[in-house]
Amino acid sequence: MKSLTKLLNFFLVITIFVISGPGCIAQSADKTQAFEVLPKERIKSLPKKVEIYQFDDKALDGRQPLLLVHGLLGEYHPTFRWKELAEYLSQNSDFQKRYKIYLTRFNTKLSLKELTTQFRTAIREFAPPQGVTILSISMSGAVLHSALKDPSVLKCVTRVMTLGAFFRGSPLFCADWMKQTIKKRYLSPLSMLDHYLGYQIYFARHKNLLRDYAWDNSDGQMPAKQLRKQSKVKQETISNEDQRAIDHKFYVYAGYLHNQYVPKDHGTIRTLVTAPYSFFRTTLPMHLDREHPALRFLNDLISKSIPKIGPSDDIIYPLNDGISPIASSLLLTEEFAARPDINKMNDLELIKSNTNAAKARLFDNIDHLTFIERHRPTGSSQKIIDKLSTEEPRAMFEWITKDLME
Repeated sequence: MKSLTKLLNFFLVITIFVISGPGCIAQSADKTQAFEVLPKERIKSLPKKVEIYQFDDKALDGRQPLLLVHGLLGEYHPTFRWKELAEYLSQNSDFQKRYKIYLTRFNTKLSLKELTTQFRTAIREFAPPQGVTILSISMSGAVLHSALKDPSVLKCVTRVMTLGAFFRGSPLFCADWMKQTIKKRYLSPLSMLDHYLGYQIYFARHKNLLRDYAWDNSDGQMPAKQLRKQSKVKQETISNEDQRAIDHKFYVYAGYLHNQYVPKDHGTIRTLVTAPYSFFRTTLPMHLDREHPALRFLNDLISKSIPKIGPSDDIIYPLNDGISPIASSLLLTEEFAARPDINKMNDLELIKSNTNAAKARLFDNIDHLTFIERHRPTGSSQKIIDKLSTEEPRAMFEWITKDLME
């Protein structure tokens, strides 16, 4: 009789699996406790797969897991760069009733294909029956967008919020394009050498960015030389309907820094007069490995990308956060993304109505790290304007909390 019962239970499990299809591996509240609590010290070993940690040891207890996914080199930081935001969210009692924070750690030097495979496995194994909400920054947004092309993974995910993701890549990750830009835009041999060496040294260590996250040329602005050398990374093909279903899982945040072209071009004379100030404020600190000056430095380089369409002295990407042009972060429709003026247009209402994301926000005068570090340019208020809404300005962490609690 016991053997018969076991046999019937076995066939019942198989029947349920066949009917429901592959999907999340259901987890009990007790099983989620099996994940290690985040160590206080930096983890020195290189992750061989996606590692998941609890932010605290409180039980899941019916709440939804919020999975924080870091960006480039986040695996080398003690809290994978999420310390400020995670502590802020943990102090909100309403948030605590709804979510429990988990953090991922993964090797950001792996290829997009390898990371896609790793995250598909990790999400399926981790997500409880009620699903998982994911908050990601930078390159991990593109990784998750790729991972969700698997229907079994898509079924496990309630929502993905991305901060400065480069879904369409970035001109910054196109070496020949950037070298051409440096050669044309910086007439001083010293300035040219400074930009060229800085670019070469940085991207010699991050070849996966050049290979997997180069600009997708949706606007046709990539020069022919770069286009010929562009590596052809094979992408999974899915239907437009399935792609829209994926995009609609996303809340996307984009931002841009003010430069001499935003909100208006201040002209050559002012640029020359302020050059010494720019050197001590941006160039010198950048060479001393200060991240925010480096983003200002890159913001200027992206802005000056040489256009293929239009006048050669045209500025085509003034709206960027130092890594990603806004057209790359907003999950725009294919037709709208093809417009060569999208990154400098004044009619932001058009952007709002031409994104496939469930919600899109565009923040004024922030850089790529403001999303998780709250740092803003000197003299700027902590309250940030979302240019795609009429809502009152808020501090960045308040925007994130508001959208998570919807």
